[in-house]
Amino acid sequence: MFLSFVLAPLLVGAQNGVVINELQAANRKTHVALDGSTPDWVELFNPTSTVVDITGMRFAVVGRTHVIDGSLTIAPGEHRIIWFDGAPDRGPDHAGFTLPRKGGTLLLIAADGLAVQDVFTYPAMAGDLSVGRLRDGSKAWSFFSQATPGAPNPGDIAVHGRTAPPAFDTAYVAASDSVCLPLIADESAVIRYTTDGTEPTQLNGLVYDGPIPVVRDLVVRARAFVEGRLPSKEFCSTYHNGGAPQEGITIAMDQAGLSDDSTGINVEGALANFSRKGRTWERLAMVKFNGTTDAPIPIGISIHGSGSRGLAKRSFKLHARDRYDSPVKGLRLNESEHFQEGILRADAGAHTFLRNRFLEVIAARHTLHVDVQPSRPMPLYLNGQYWGLYRWMPPKDKQWLEHISGSEAVDVLEGPAAVIRSGSDAHFKPAIEKLMALAPVDTLARYFDLDNLIDLACLDLYTGRADHDLNVRLYRPRQHGGKWRWVMFDMDLWAPAEENSVERMASGTSAETPYIPQLLQQPELQQKLLARMTALVATALSPEAATRVADSLFASHRAEMQADHERWHREMERPDPAASHAELRHFILQRPPHLMEDIATRTGRKLKTITIDVPATEVGTLSVEGMMLSPGAHDVIAFAGVQLRIDLQLTDRHELAGWKGFEEDGTTIAIDPAEVRSLRPMIRPSVP
Repeated sequence: MFLSFVLAPLLVGAQNGVVINELQAANRKTHVALDGSTPDWVELFNPTSTVVDITGMRFAVVGRTHVIDGSLTIAPGEHRIIWFDGAPDRGPDHAGFTLPRKGGTLLLIAADGLAVQDVFTYPAMAGDLSVGRLRDGSKAWSFFSQATPGAPNPGDIAVHGRTAPPAFDTAYVAASDSVCLPLIADESAVIRYTTDGTEPTQLNGLVYDGPIPVVRDLVVRARAFVEGRLPSKEFCSTYHNGGAPQEGITIAMDQAGLSDDSTGINVEGALANFSRKGRTWERLAMVKFNGTTDAPIPIGISIHGSGSRGLAKRSFKLHARDRYDSPVKGLRLNESEHFQEGILRADAGAHTFLRNRFLEVIAARHTLHVDVQPSRPMPLYLNGQYWGLYRWMPPKDKQWLEHISGSEAVDVLEGPAAVIRSGSDAHFKPAIEKLMALAPVDTLARYFDLDNLIDLACLDLYTGRADHDLNVRLYRPRQHGGKWRWVMFDMDLWAPAEENSVERMASGTSAETPYIPQLLQQPELQQKLLARMTALVATALSPEAATRVADSLFASHRAEMQADHERWHREMERPDPAASHAELRHFILQRPPHLMEDIATRTGRKLKTITIDVPATEVGTLSVEGMMLSPGAHDVIAFAGVQLRIDLQLTDRHELAGWKGFEEDGTTIAIDPAEVRSLRPMIRPSVP
């Protein structure tokens, strides 16, 4: 792509005072502050022979204004940097907003608030690219690939456009069977490339003089350079086992940024860099989604997670940021959804992959009232090396939560302490007080999505999740009537199938998600929880249905899981994939009777079995508490005194004549398992 921007239309203001000399709206590594941030900046220059006081002057761009509030002067011939970092409290040389990378018109206005001292219109800016006067204070302007904040501008050749990037030479015909990469670029361009993951620059990389031989796993990064133009965007291609991967995700980055003792993000030992967080510990990388027509894009990469950081196979977070020249739309999740950040989850713990995928599929297939990050299992290739099986997913942050809720703004809280991640907790504090006080359901329903909370509680009880009180993320659409919902994530630390986790989770004394003691103590909530658990164990979590899901997942991902196991089993203890599948099957078969018995003991309710006959699908459907039963006879284990809602939906050609085993009529009924032993709808052809 060529920059369509032409420098001639730039408007230069008065030349008898301080002028805008250079600016950078996408600082990536030109200047790194002490806190690790990379602020935007504007360089002012005093071309006069006297000291100029700029106190009270202001900057204005795209509707935002900042007044230099504090004593600030510029000596004759001096350069003065104003940091556009949104932190004016740091001093008079810090502005209250950042520069828009997409471009804009920046005005420098005199202290009287009226006279325009200088004005400059700049285009969309690439990372570490600056734009300014060709020579200090002159009227000629240029792009600079090497920015010079606080120093004289180079003043050599005006740069007005960008070089076209290298491309795969489809016309090249190999004379041998060896694998190689042929590149093509503009006739006058010099191509520089690297095969070690580092970024190609005018000073780094080999000069391309013919097809690049592929004799090992590697990543090729290349740029084209033409005098008088900016360097091209990057070409990036990964090769593994002699060919380009056809699926998964490939990442290219400077190996030092990954594994160097002092600067690498994935370093163990005394420095333990893998445990470090924040933007200081992001590194520039290129990412390519294989199997798509998408070009490689620049992103930031960091280590992700909390406890999982201590394992050899670590999760990564990818960041689409201005500072990396990432696309404005962000990272691809699927064909239609893009987000500014994405997670490559390692699933490094024992049984983690199958357990998380199992619950994700169960929740989606049965439309449960829980929010789960959708994931795509895919292999990861890092600098040409196979890195294992990962799951690609959006982070459970403000952007994704706004997307799934259809809200323009959300309040987001995290952890057992409900730390504010976005918005406010003002609505949550009175809500939790009412839940702890066991307020009536109609009161609680004004604050909480109770269906969501109850489904989360059911799944936590089913798995006996050991860290249910730690993995907490809840949100609320910031609008009238917005209710709190919980996100289900990291569902991999299950209890043994035979453990009485109900007693453990119901004995908590503090307010902790999913509030099992309160759900069991409040009579109306207990009815809802036990009815929903009955329905789930009879349908989505029944041994028959759940085993089919587990077997299907293992069959679909067995080869990928085995390859991942072979990649990592020497660096950390992990069970063989077949063992994980066997463990999951054992849990699915053994858990329901133990769970239902433990709930019955805790609540003092007797278990009852109801035989329900479900008609064939061509006749209609039957559901229990909103969960559809498959056709045929079902022995449903239920709790005495806990009413179950039964819904029957018939086709137009059939009608209900009544219920065998229950005296009332109607396609929607409520039954008490203590009073009904069997239930069958009596269906007849409808009369035209």
